[in-house]
Amino acid sequence: MKTIILSILGLSFGLFQLKAQDSTAHKVDFMVPPAAKKVVHLNRSDAALGISASTIAKQKTRQNPPVNIALFAVDRRTEGEAGNSDVVMVISIDQLSGKIKMSSMMRDTYVNIEGSGMNKLNAAFAIGGPQLAIKTINQNFGLDIRDYINVDFYGAAKIVDALGGVQIPVKTEELPYLNTYLQELSIYDKLPVVPITQAGLQKLSGKQAVAYTRIRAVGHGDAQRTERQRLVLIAIFDQLKMKGKEIFPVFATEVLPNLETSMNNMTLFSFAGSILNSKNKTIEQARFPLDKESIGKRIDNIWYLTTDLKTTSNSLHQFIYGTSPAKTKR
Repeated sequence: MKTIILSILGLSFGLFQLKAQDSTAHKVDFMVPPAAKKVVHLNRSDAALGISASTIAKQKTRQNPPVNIALFAVDRRTEGEAGNSDVVMVISIDQLSGKIKMSSMMRDTYVNIEGSGMNKLNAAFAIGGPQLAIKTINQNFGLDIRDYINVDFYGAAKIVDALGGVQIPVKTEELPYLNTYLQELSIYDKLPVVPITQAGLQKLSGKQAVAYTRIRAVGHGDAQRTERQRLVLIAIFDQLKMKGKEIFPVFATEVLPNLETSMNNMTLFSFAGSILNSKNKTIEQARFPLDKESIGKRIDNIWYLTTDLKTTSNSLHQFIYGTSPAKTKR
């Protein structure tokens, strides 16, 4: 929702019709004119994106390596407001099979932000926008991210509503916090709150789903909140698969206008082709740093999640490019 990448990748089917010719190519039949979205043009040089020569060399040794895309959801209530990235994810897409891996990056991770020094990972977006946020991930974790997608609270809610809501198993202990966040969101959009009154599998509206992903006081704090974010993302993917092409024109008119991205429509279309034609139904997911490789510390009276960045980078690469003991399945 803040975890919306899969709906984003799927929406391009509303712009184009895909017909598989082989595992790597698709025929394109233009259908619906693309709607406006906020396109941010990045400086795409390796240096500006923080992609090191060693990372590039390592990628060249891999056969058909997955494409890594950064997904952010900025803690922003009003348009134009600068904000920390409440969600930081790396979405890895296998170019041949369409298999997807989701890596949640803990937002409080203590990393070096170029020009700012050591800080929380989520601060990079507020300090230098998507360019610096991507650069920070690449520099600290040895990745080759070149594109991103970002949504704020209200854009995320509109996208979920365009899907008709998402099915989420809400726990009893989560209810009061979910409804509290709903009250907070209603202050900004001045619309009445529709509370969730019972636990169990619930169809959540856009605002309800956003409120659900913000819960952090139940369970294992921010770590469990990242699980909720991934749960909503998977529910969105399931909705796409279930609704099929009938929903794609809605994406063209109701999803695209709520996105900020460095990706053009044709790039979105290319990724959508590999994903939605994929026979892989299982989305692998993990959270970094791993619990065993991190510890919370107060530095200058501010709480950070500290880790050996080289160790965490190795674990992240193992998950994205190989087999990882950190991965969990639906």
